This record gives sequence, structure tokens and C-alpha cells, in this order.
Amino acid sequence: MKVKTPMLILLVLILLVTTSAVAASMEIEKVKITTGSALEDKTYADVYVGSKYSGENVIIQIYYSRDGSLLNHGNMVPKTVDNGGYIHVASADSYRYYPDKAEINLYDTSENLLDSVTVYLEITSGTQTFSSYDLDRDGDYTSSSYSSSSSSSSSSSGGSTTTYNSGTSDSYVGNSNSGKFHAPGCGDVNKMKPSNKVYFSSRDEAVGAGYSPCGHCHP
Repeated sequence: MKVKTPMLILLVLILLVTTSAVAASMEIEKVKITTGSALEDKTYADVYVGSKYSGENVIIQIYYSRDGSLLNHGNMVPKTVDNGGYIHVASADSYRYYPDKAEINLYDTSENLLDSVTVYLEITSGTQTFSSYDLDRDGDYTSSSYSSSSSSSSSSSGGSTTTYNSGTSDSYVGNSNSGKFHAPGCGDVNKMKPSNKVYFSSRDEAVGAGYSPCGHCHP
């Protein structure tokens, strides 16, 4: 059966729109980073986005760093999601130092950003796996490689003192990195780095300090 040209064009457009919509909803769900023990070993990343995206073409960019210094140039690498829902990418070069952080950017083929996450690595060889809980999307969250134990420190500015890691279960908790504050019991609080936590005795105190309400718990 011969398909008329207008109908063929319509079918192609529908396919393109559907594909674009699927890709636009793609998020990074899990990350595995593997580093070797020899100087010539490259670093490998397995990024899981879900098997429903199998066959999708994407672009991935990974910045590895150690102690705040970049170890690579963050090349944008075209990849295809495999049948298991993974994107596999090897570093272009081997690194002299083990990375302690990986920043992963996921784009569609038009270089529109789909997702961006950061994982914090233990400084060692081997494979480290990060679940969705460990993925830092806002600079707020700590990974499993960070200690969850609390320590007390303080900083002063303009005569006022902010105390970290010394709140109670009834305290409002601010994030010094994001500028957001959270209600007692908000799930996001457990995902913060301990050093970013700032405690307030009331909502008014948090707002007065220049913090804005969390969009999840709406304190």
C-alpha cells in the first residue's frame, strides 16, 4: 500500500515528538564509578536511566575532580542507552590521582540538559555504587562516602554567630549552601551535608536570616 506524502510526514512528526517527550523525562537513577589501581587505568562510569529508555541516543559529560581541582576536560560524549538502561562511558585518559568527586551532566542529542548530578567518591580503587538517595542534584545532599556523625563548629559575621550541627528535633534546619530552610522532620534534612546545617528556633528566625522555605515541606 502506498502511503501518501502528507501522511508520511505526519507519522514522522508524531514519532519525533514522542521520542523528544520520552527523552525529556529521562533522569539519572543510579551511578557506578570504577577506578583501577594502576596509573594507566582509566575511570569507568555506568549511569542508569532505566530500561524504558533503551536505544535512546544521548550525550553525557563527566567532570572528575580531586580536592577541588579538575582531573579532566569534561568532554561531551555521544552514547546510546543499552538494553539494560545503562549508559557506559570511559574516561578519555587515566588520572594520576583517584577522584573524590564526579559531576555528571546528561543531555539529549540537541544538547538540552536532561539531568545533572554529583557523587562524592571514596579515594580508593574499585567500584563504588550510588543509589538515587546518594545523588546530589542541588549541592545539598551528602553521599554514602560522607560520615553522618555530627560535629560542632561556628562562624561569626557582623557580630552574630551561627551554630552548626547542634539543633534539636524541634528546630527548623537551614542549608547554608542552598539558602533554604526546612521544617522539623523534612526528609531533605537527612540528605544534607552536616557542615551545611544551620538551626533556627522558629520560622521567623529563619526568614529573618535570609533563608527561603523548602519547596517540599513548605515550612
